[in-house]
Amino acid sequence: MRRRTSLLLCVTALAALAGPAPLAVAGVAEDGGTALPGMPDRLSQDQGCTTVKGKDTAAAPWTRGALGLDQVWHLSRGRGVTVAVVGTGVSDDPAVLAGRVRVRGSAGKDCVGRGTFQAGLVAGAAMPGQGFSGVAPEARILAVRGTGERGEPDTGRLAAGVREAAEAGADVITVASPLDGSDKRVREAMAAARAKDALVIVPAAADSVPPGVSGAPPAPVAPAQALAVLDTGPQGTRPESAPPFRHADLTAPGGALVGPGPVGDGKWTASGSSLAAAITAGTAALVRSYHPGLSAAEVRERLLAGAYPGDLPALDPYGAVSGAAGGEAPAAVAHADPVRLPGEPQTAGARSTAYLVTAAAAGTVLLVAFLAVVLPRGRGRRWQPGRLDSEGRPLG
Repeated sequence: MRRRTSLLLCVTALAALAGPAPLAVAGVAEDGGTALPGMPDRLSQDQGCTTVKGKDTAAAPWTRGALGLDQVWHLSRGRGVTVAVVGTGVSDDPAVLAGRVRVRGSAGKDCVGRGTFQAGLVAGAAMPGQGFSGVAPEARILAVRGTGERGEPDTGRLAAGVREAAEAGADVITVASPLDGSDKRVREAMAAARAKDALVIVPAAADSVPPGVSGAPPAPVAPAQALAVLDTGPQGTRPESAPPFRHADLTAPGGALVGPGPVGDGKWTASGSSLAAAITAGTAALVRSYHPGLSAAEVRERLLAGAYPGDLPALDPYGAVSGAAGGEAPAAVAHADPVRLPGEPQTAGARSTAYLVTAAAAGTVLLVAFLAVVLPRGRGRRWQPGRLDSEGRPLG
């Protein structure tokens, strides 16, 4: 009986060390989650506007745990910060965005749905019964048109949208497609953003390759003042078929994401670098809310300094807000594994932390096992020393 009790205690200790069971993941049917419809990034001329309401799900997106959002929300939720989404428009019909979207011109109508999805990633509110939430759930959204009505990319309109967002008071600006730093209109828009102290965050690659196009050229290099973000999926990698890029400053989750659509409260799934840029824009809002005295340039540097190290740094919201050096987990805060690119070696600091955690876990298990044996014997003897035979062996 004592052996069974000891074994049970050891198993319980191991289970406690393993931590809670993972959250259900939405958008990944093979993992037991809800299969969600895919959000387009543009519509063909024969497609009508997106009117499907998506699907209800109470599962938490994989990004919530990977980014440690529940931990960073103890410090900041983005209150007082306005993030401009320059793209297909933003609808405030979803409850997660209701009452927090300010519209410029025609940007209140989102025929495609992509801009609404991006805005949800940035600032979607936490709602009862939902695992979904944006990165900065108390930030506000400024909707600015930056594409054609059907999501057609337009460099001139995108540049004009950045300028308009800056002049309208946006603290952070994210856009629907890559910005070409060599284009005069883009350079002028960036100068306007810099004058208004607005941080511009852009995708480092296109979200998709147009149908029928093979060998698409890499996306242009963004202006130096912008923060160019590349998408990675749940495993920290990009598909081989992902659109190519020339330069990126940072990686962030951008694959198999979950967010709202332009109609109703159902959820959609989508992938792409513009979504990774939206996730990063939400993080920038957390930083600007917690550190209101920082300039846009200083927020940019903080996002990079707080990131997990690698060939390309990987976004860490807690590190950016708290100022913890990249790759260091703050005390009493559990972080998800860093997002890494294929073949990226593990850093010495990460290995050392892993060894320490493993040693501590093993020590705890041994201590529990020891107590499981000693305590019952001690109670049975009423805490009196055991008797020994003539050769020094315990009797009973």
